Amino acid sequence: MRERLLDLDRRSFLIGAGRFAAGALTVGAMSETIRPDAVWARQATKAAHPASARLLDRLRSRFTFQISVDVATLEQGLGVAAAALAGGVTIVEMGTPLLKNQGVSNVVPAFRRKFPEALLLADMKTMDGGAFEARAVYSGGGNIVDFLALAGADTAKAICAVRDEFRNAGAELPRLVFADIMVPHQGPAAQAVDVALRMLEAGVDGVGIHLQADARRADPKLIESHYLGGVARAIFERVGGATPVQVVGGLSVAEAKNLAQAGLRCFVISGNLGQPDGRARYDLPPDQIERYVAGFISEVSSAR
Repeated sequence: MRERLLDLDRRSFLIGAGRFAAGALTVGAMSETIRPDAVWARQATKAAHPASARLLDRLRSRFTFQISVDVATLEQGLGVAAAALAGGVTIVEMGTPLLKNQGVSNVVPAFRRKFPEALLLADMKTMDGGAFEARAVYSGGGNIVDFLALAGADTAKAICAVRDEFRNAGAELPRLVFADIMVPHQGPAAQAVDVALRMLEAGVDGVGIHLQADARRADPKLIESHYLGGVARAIFERVGGATPVQVVGGLSVAEAKNLAQAGLRCFVISGNLGQPDGRARYDLPPDQIERYVAGFISEVSSAR
């Protein structure tokens, strides 16, 4: 029964022709910090592309889980993704190490061929040349481009312009842009909130709060102090009614449950697979990866 329910829920995210043909984005109140004309322009663009609007509304309002496929080889990446999809994830993240090591033009089409109905996010960590990199992802069949908010508004606008080109060229695939707010570099919370507002004004569809891996390895107290959760809550309180707010950075099940109880709905499962020790588990057998992922999703989804 659990497998059937997971399958039915995931089908609502599938990208086959006509899956997102109906429905428009329902948006809650937006902070007055963002100019109304910028909000209206963004809403109009999304409403003109129902596939993207429908997906965005679901990401904002329902639990979604993403697996970070941060491995070195395409073969291992496809295996980890398959196990995570079997465990119930709704988004497959082609991780930065994989994209850099194996190449965007190889990885994205290979994932699309292997998983024709999955939602694919490319964690590009783009800092410049945003239009070029976004075009490579969308051309290969990717749905979501994730770039670094540190790159600034000009890069955000360049990526969003390419997104709009692909939306205009085809109605069947949702195309979104996420801005990755890297903390602690873009902290404290007040600064991170300001970054989120500026990214949304530039046209992005969603924001992620990302506790940098190197920083948390250098200072384990960042995890112990719940720094990531505090920043995520602050951003969610300002923009969560209008846009998806995703949380990533070695989350444990307990941390994700606390954030879910605060109303957040978008979570990224890192290599630790929700365990508190921070150890990467990509080398586990597929059935074990599936169980860890399914357990993470079950526990966090039950938090209200």
